[in-house]
Amino acid sequence: QSTGGSLRQATVSTLAVLALLASSAAVAGDTGSARHEAVVAVKGLACPFCVYGLEKQLKKLPGAKQVSVDLGKGQAVIVFAEDAKVTDAQIEKAVRRAGFSPGKIEWRSGGSTTGSADKK
Repeated sequence: QSTGGSLRQATVSTLAVLALLASSAAVAGDTGSARHEAVVAVKGLACPFCVYGLEKQLKKLPGAKQVSVDLGKGQAVIVFAEDAKVTDAQIEKAVRRAGFSPGKIEWRSGGSTTGSADKK
């Protein structure tokens, strides 16, 4: 009887873990589909301090949830809240405030990519 009880407890534990993983995946999927990202080419990035200064300015944009700057690629990715209303001009101004030159801005939403001309 001890083996049957252990097996039942292991099965319940396994089901609980699977349910937790499934709910985590569902939540992650929901936030991923609602993401709005701007990928910005930035000219003039030369060092980690440059990255820090640019991130600081971009995080001030309304609705900015996450900012990452890739020094090697010379680009920044800004993830905005779903209801954020940010223009290319606002992003360009933030890049200039940090002391850099903004390049092309591409918008991504739900896996598709559009050029900056579509969002102005």
